[in-house]
Amino acid sequence: MKKLALFAFLGLMSAVPAMAQGEYSYENDRRYCASGRSGMDFNSCMRQLRHDRERQDRREYERREYEQRREYDGRQRWQEPAPVYVPEYQRQPQYQQERPKLSDMQERALNNCNLLAPRDQPRCRATVMSTVR
Repeated sequence: MKKLALFAFLGLMSAVPAMAQGEYSYENDRRYCASGRSGMDFNSCMRQLRHDRERQDRREYERREYEQRREYDGRQRWQEPAPVYVPEYQRQPQYQQERPKLSDMQERALNNCNLLAPRDQPRCRATVMSTVR
């Protein structure tokens, strides 16, 4: 029980400087602006410092977001290759039989099968071809 109380007390003591740090920076800003070294009046100086701090926080947030997105994109890139679209006129026939006559909508649906993941393409082609008379 005493150890638990000691750990709780130490946890609170480590949190106090973090809270005081925000007040301390505010206090430093207040002293700096009141000293007149900034060359501005007090309110303009405080507003400028707050704006600069918010902009710095925003940049840090955006940088973290960018890094996380890059890491996510890097993981996605290696999981599955993007499907390669090959126009109909460049495709080699897979078999020597003539393909049945397709309507415009069936032709477009068959061409759109190439946009799917490679593992889904055969099922898509089979579905389109099952609608042929």
